[in-house]
Amino acid sequence: MTKSLSRAPRATRKRFTLSEKIAIVRESLVPGVRAAYVARRYGIAVNVLYYWRKVYRDVADTDLTQAGPGESADKELADLKLQVRNLERLLGQRTLEIALLRERLGETNEDEAGI
Repeated sequence: MTKSLSRAPRATRKRFTLSEKIAIVRESLVPGVRAAYVARRYGIAVNVLYYWRKVYRDVADTDLTQAGPGESADKELADLKLQVRNLERLLGQRTLEIALLRERLGETNEDEAGI
């Protein structure tokens, strides 16, 4: 007679959302709180919590205002030069519009004075 091995149903893992992970990491970073305590509280392995903390710090330390690795200072300089050119063109248009309006107002004032 053969014994059938009965397996216990496999436990399903809890999948945490990004906001839950961030909350857990922040809780573990509070001074005086042990990472092992937080990991046990949420049912995750300590090494997983340490990995989340590493990723959290990497993202927090990222300067999003800097150009990416593919962008060079030359590209940034070219973009700034293009902006300056566009602003100079716009300033020229506005200056011309103001000159034309002043000319019209001058003609209108002379016409009204002659009536």
